[in-house]
Amino acid sequence: MKTLVSMLVFLMVFISCTSTKTVTEAQQKEMESWGIETPFEIVSQRASPMPTVAFSAVARGLLPPGDTASNIDLIGNANSFKMKGDTISAYLPYFGERQFGGNYGSNEGGIRFDDKPISQEISYNTKKQRVEMRFKIRQERDNEIYNILIFIFPNHNTQIYINSSERTPISYYGEIKALEIKEIAKV
Repeated sequence: MKTLVSMLVFLMVFISCTSTKTVTEAQQKEMESWGIETPFEIVSQRASPMPTVAFSAVARGLLPPGDTASNIDLIGNANSFKMKGDTISAYLPYFGERQFGGNYGSNEGGIRFDDKPISQEISYNTKKQRVEMRFKIRQERDNEIYNILIFIFPNHNTQIYINSSERTPISYYGEIKALEIKEIAKV
């Protein structure tokens, strides 16, 4: 009896693992075009800063109800990450700690840049069925360097991971859309 139960559990786990949705050829073609042929914009709904002890203590009294030091709602807050050709522009609100001395470059505390990356790599991960983008960008006004990793999924959801040379890491979760011709001129 115990062997039968073990076999049933194993079979259920095996079936649930193999029943993942596969990406259609059209979805894969669309995904592979992001950033190469198709300019895009990502708008994030949620930020996940690295919750250090100091940030958690300060954030406890400052964040709105429902937000935590590791999960902050961005709906209603202006933010974007755009890529057109070889230029990337972004404004993302930043929550976290400054790691080294220096300034934030201005009075805005967010992550802001509009430049060509120092390096970039865009690939489609067939096994995980997602686009993976890696960028390194230097923010000229205060010499900060960002290592950026973006995952784009078939349902247009995105994850942006930013590791800075001067700030604690932060992640953003949102959605991607193709830029229309009139929006491209603004980038």
